Amino acid sequence: MNCLIRIRQRYAGFAQSDKKLADYLLSQPDRARHLSSQQLAGEAGVSQSSVVKFAQKIGYKGFPALKLAISEALVSNPNPQSMPVHNQIRGDDPMRLVGEKLIKENVAAMHATLDVNTEEKLLESVAMLRDARRIVLTGIGASGLVARNFGWKLTKIGYNAIVEQDMHALLATVQAMDPDDLLLAISYSGERREINMATDEALRVGGKILAITGFSPNALQQRATRCLYTI
Repeated sequence: MNCLIRIRQRYAGFAQSDKKLADYLLSQPDRARHLSSQQLAGEAGVSQSSVVKFAQKIGYKGFPALKLAISEALVSNPNPQSMPVHNQIRGDDPMRLVGEKLIKENVAAMHATLDVNTEEKLLESVAMLRDARRIVLTGIGASGLVARNFGWKLTKIGYNAIVEQDMHALLATVQAMDPDDLLLAISYSGERREINMATDEALRVGGKILAITGFSPNALQQRATRCLYTI
């Protein structure tokens, strides 16, 4: 998993000192990987202990491991500013440039999504879908459109899949789940009250939960049996 993408995705949940470090690492990753923890602390305006704790907080044993991960990220993508490129379209952009930016954004998002989902995670998620007696899909707003489209495709290839977006119908359906059933909950924020209520009910009756959600830690991740992350 690309560590720079990981930092970007978790940025909103960082404390102020962690955001200072994140800003420095994202803006100057090539320089940062050649600094000691003491040097980085001085340039980012934080304490040396904050550097070590930051590395551990995002999943590394220490700062040397984080520096190695930054080096690996730069090898796979020498221009970290290009991933992802959400919201870079300007009002005065020519139409062709708008199209090119949309293509670049979509490609970058797909690469980033592959980076944050391991092969093992993908295979485990496929197995959950394949082995489920019944698949209940849900999402709200744009996530609901994704749920409806995916549910239709699952039905088309022979899976017992239903999509519920009405809260009352969803809760009634989830309460009737058994341990062989799967709730596929889609929420980028992972904090939608309705979705998390449904996951709580699914857990109560012994059902499994596959979540498609953002990479930043959220309530849906904590409830899910397995998670796939989206950028």
